[in-house]
Amino acid sequence: MDDKDAAIIQALERTSKLSSRAIAQQVGLPISTVHRRIQKLEREGVIIGYKAIIDYNKTDTAIAANILIKLGDGTSKNDGIARLKQLSEVQQLINIQGVNYDLTIHVRFKNLKELSNFTEALKAKEWIERLYTLIIIEQII
Repeated sequence: MDDKDAAIIQALERTSKLSSRAIAQQVGLPISTVHRRIQKLEREGVIIGYKAIIDYNKTDTAIAANILIKLGDGTSKNDGIARLKQLSEVQQLINIQGVNYDLTIHVRFKNLKELSNFTEALKAKEWIERLYTLIIIEQII
């Protein structure tokens, strides 16, 4: 991957619906070159998909949070990951290297009461030692 590929990736990260023409204008390459490079990046697994960016304030799940999780003694990260993946509320699960926590999850709810109920249910799990909830005020990028 070279600087031109990196520029294409950066343009797609900001707005995945950009046309090859728009990307070509941004990065200063011919449209056919941009199209060919995007196909190559997809084939090589560098680009693994495209997603919509949602304004959750206009949905029924406006409350977002990241929850840091410390697994209990005897619970492996793989076991914790497997258990958290089964929870429908978990939108994103990230394996972290932290002083006091093992994993973080991203969740969304209709209101703070639903978030509170979810975190209380997590705290009751014997395989979770402790949680730290970060309520997201505004997602900037």
